[in-house]
Amino acid sequence: MTNNKDIFLLAIRGALKPSLVEDARTLHNNTAGHPEGVAAARALGDLSHNVFVPLEDAPTAASELLILDTWNSLEGLGRFFGDSKVQEGGGMMFKSRAPAVFTTADTYSFSLPSPRTRPDRFVGMIRGTVRSREEALATFDRATRANVNKSRLHGHVSHHMFWRIAQPGEPETLDLLGVDIWHDAEGMGAWYAEGPKDIYEVFAGEPAASVWKQPAGSWVEW
Repeated sequence: MTNNKDIFLLAIRGALKPSLVEDARTLHNNTAGHPEGVAAARALGDLSHNVFVPLEDAPTAASELLILDTWNSLEGLGRFFGDSKVQEGGGMMFKSRAPAVFTTADTYSFSLPSPRTRPDRFVGMIRGTVRSREEALATFDRATRANVNKSRLHGHVSHHMFWRIAQPGEPETLDLLGVDIWHDAEGMGAWYAEGPKDIYEVFAGEPAASVWKQPAGSWVEW
């Protein structure tokens, strides 16, 4: 993901109906991962699809699922998820879910290669309503630029910021999402504990912060 206004992030976070990660994996692969569905999504502009579960979940457990999809067509995204079969598949998977579509924010971001010996991926997310777009982006920009060398030593792979896209007729939102990818879970946790804290001051209320890991087993991704 890059600072490109033609790239959109679909984030779906929801509570799972299955309680075991293997059951969730099988259900996901038979619905979102079905070859026909994958082909249809990609034909409409779905560039990537990745799944994560909460970091604190036991290896065999699955409480929530985070889906991060990158699209380059809002129209295609709307057409795909407007399909009744796609909605039915989501209903089979989730007890409740909160999908949201985001566009890239014009602030400092990066994507760095990882060593071959560090293939694991972990996600750190922060989301909340900010007081001001300009203040929020300036603060995150400053903090990221000043600390990227330090956070990289903890396993930081990428950092991107997004604004939730408003519904037609609505003003632009103040809903800001930050997505960090890491190759080291312990490093991620240590950095979030010791890293810059002024970023939290840009939010109008307490932001939602969460950490995620790749689930066990072979999940259909692209």
